[in-house]
Amino acid sequence: MLSVLRRATSLVLATMMLMAVVRLHAQRTVAYTCAVKPASFALKTRDLPVWELGGGILFTAGMTVDADGAPNAYGPKNKGLDYTANARGAHGWAALVTNKQGNPVLQKRGPYRGFYVSTTSLEQRDVKDEANPKRYLDARTIPYVALPRDFAGRFGITLGDMLVVFNEANGRSAYAIYADVGPRGRIGEGSIALAKALGMSADPRHSQAFSHITYLIFPSSGATGWERITPARIHSAAAKLHHQWIRETTFCYVNAEEH
Repeated sequence: MLSVLRRATSLVLATMMLMAVVRLHAQRTVAYTCAVKPASFALKTRDLPVWELGGGILFTAGMTVDADGAPNAYGPKNKGLDYTANARGAHGWAALVTNKQGNPVLQKRGPYRGFYVSTTSLEQRDVKDEANPKRYLDARTIPYVALPRDFAGRFGITLGDMLVVFNEANGRSAYAIYADVGPRGRIGEGSIALAKALGMSADPRHSQAFSHITYLIFPSSGATGWERITPARIHSAAAKLHHQWIRETTFCYVNAEEH
């Protein structure tokens, strides 16, 4: 166990050092090919710097806590983990299973009878019934992020892609999956399980990090072929990609500094 913790700590430190180098070089005029300049992605309130490096997409933002996919995420009269209003979008219900009349479907049995069926954009392939809460990724147990559709499209990110998320305020990190489409113009949204793994308060109604959360996403790494998405599978797949990214990016900058 101790050796596992040491490896995890060294991975975090290596990544944080590399990110500092990337940001430093982005502020300089440098001649070598490994240097990168961030792209600018427009949000509602600001422009977000986004780096494309070593096959990864890197940016720093805040994080709100998402309850979508949890069987007790939303219910009538705000009895769920999150405010029921947060399940609505500009054109009606956006995070719930609805009937033909457009009304939310209530669970009829089980421990969360009377709650709505909350959805995620990424679904479990082994559950066919759309009204079954187990079809969707449970925010309480699955570490995931939500991204705006236009952001994902611009940087070649698809549902099921892996990522690693860093809380620069306390040095904690966690592996996660891109599982939900978030609202346009905003970025930085993670599941309850992800917030807990990052050492954050994880109340969807009140908890939020306003900055210092860094996301490193690996495009085209999707888990769309998996019959069942689990935390263990996410950790295994994302850790391999993280190791590879560190090797390639370290090689790039070490060799660049020699020129």
